[in-house]
Amino acid sequence: MNRISSLLDLILRPQAHSLKLQSIRAALWSLMEKGGSQALRMIGSLVLTRILYPEAFGIMATAQIVIVMIQLFTDVGIRISIIQNPKGAEPEFLDTAWVICCLRGAVLAAVVLLMAWPLAVVYEQPQIFGILALMSLSPLILGMENPALSVTIKQFRVEKKVSLEIWSQTLGLASTIVLAWLMRSVYALAIGVVLSSAYKAGGSFVVTPYRPRVAFHREYAREILHFGKYIFVNTLISFLAMNADILLIGKVLHMENLGYYTLGRNIGTLIWLVCFQIFVQSYLPAVSSVNQDPPRVVRMYERFSVMILALTVPASMILALFSHDIIALLYDPRYQDACISMFWFSVSGILLILNAVNSNTFIAMDRLRYETISMGISLVLVLALVPLGAVHYGLAGAAAGMFTAIVVVALAQTVFLRAGLGFPVSSLLRPWCQIAGTCGVIACMYYVLRPVLSSTRFFNIPFLVVLGMGGLASSLALFYVLQGPHPFRDRPLSPRMAGLRDGSLPHTHER
Repeated sequence: MNRISSLLDLILRPQAHSLKLQSIRAALWSLMEKGGSQALRMIGSLVLTRILYPEAFGIMATAQIVIVMIQLFTDVGIRISIIQNPKGAEPEFLDTAWVICCLRGAVLAAVVLLMAWPLAVVYEQPQIFGILALMSLSPLILGMENPALSVTIKQFRVEKKVSLEIWSQTLGLASTIVLAWLMRSVYALAIGVVLSSAYKAGGSFVVTPYRPRVAFHREYAREILHFGKYIFVNTLISFLAMNADILLIGKVLHMENLGYYTLGRNIGTLIWLVCFQIFVQSYLPAVSSVNQDPPRVVRMYERFSVMILALTVPASMILALFSHDIIALLYDPRYQDACISMFWFSVSGILLILNAVNSNTFIAMDRLRYETISMGISLVLVLALVPLGAVHYGLAGAAAGMFTAIVVVALAQTVFLRAGLGFPVSSLLRPWCQIAGTCGVIACMYYVLRPVLSSTRFFNIPFLVVLGMGGLASSLALFYVLQGPHPFRDRPLSPRMAGLRDGSLPHTHER
């Protein structure tokens, strides 16, 4: 009972006296947010796939990627700059950030409208024009969102943002389902996106008391844009590296195949999406607050990466090994091909989790160029391997091409953490050993138990549960071996770590 009371106290009350407790609290709230968000997304997928047709989801995926890509061409990292900048919570800084966001939203809406018809011609899908015309309202509305939401993350008060995200998504999903039932058209999905944006933007003024004014301060604008020029290049390249496959497959293969691909991709990356939000909400501000203390950053990196991988590697492996059964359980036979991309992205999700830790470390330490270079390498591989694989091997080839690119990113980031930030080799090899060891044990358990437990009855759920429990137990055992009986207790500094603190290794304040 005392433990439950302590947990509730940790969740409900700010922990201003401890950075560690603040980070844990933010992670718990972020976990609840992404858990709720993914549950809503899954419910929406299960309902909408039974109302609409596979091609609709391929068209919608293409339109959404195009809009996000256009957004990134004007991304100046405003929300991240509010979190990262020591003056980010000042009213003048927030007012300037809000004005820039509003202007950016208006420009984005105009650009989307101008590109709607050419893209419809390129993809030979007339519906894309109407879809993009409707969805151009979304960036315009979101540009008016209250900038003080980022301050709640900066101050580890993420519960406000979590409540806003869940409520806006719930209302948006309900609206989309009603519209889909009435219209039986892909346009219902587009209108639902716009309504979700409106719910979120309006709600941002409810959950935060701050009211931005139309005011522009040149000094703060220069700081935002100076920081943003690094964020812009990095975010654009990272996004293209992770999403160019959808644009390529939509052109190389039929939109129906893209619908299968995106459905399996969304489920396969489910674990990664949850973890990514946890790191954005807790790891980034925590490391940013101590980025002048490299040894402490290394300890945070080691603890976060090993801890989160201990929980997520078994879950990702289960999604991969039982992808066929999970798709058969959740969807009707029309969508069975989605298991192909689900398998590959479930395995890729393991490395994407490690990439999320690495990326946020580079951002917090103000070393974005390393992240940009590694993602640039990935983008080149995606542009080459995905269409090549799609042409010769269909969905499996495209997904395998993405997996290859993701592996290269993880390796490149590890090298840069060592060469650029001076991280100890032991800290960098630890998560790789954990991934290899846990995946190897679970794969062996699967092939040993499959002749005994595998069955077509009950969609193989008994086998899934047994392997899931065994995989989690083996993962936690490996975590114990790697981190010892007291994983969160600070250890004496090694000579290498002492060198970091003394400044004998590369400085962390350079661009």
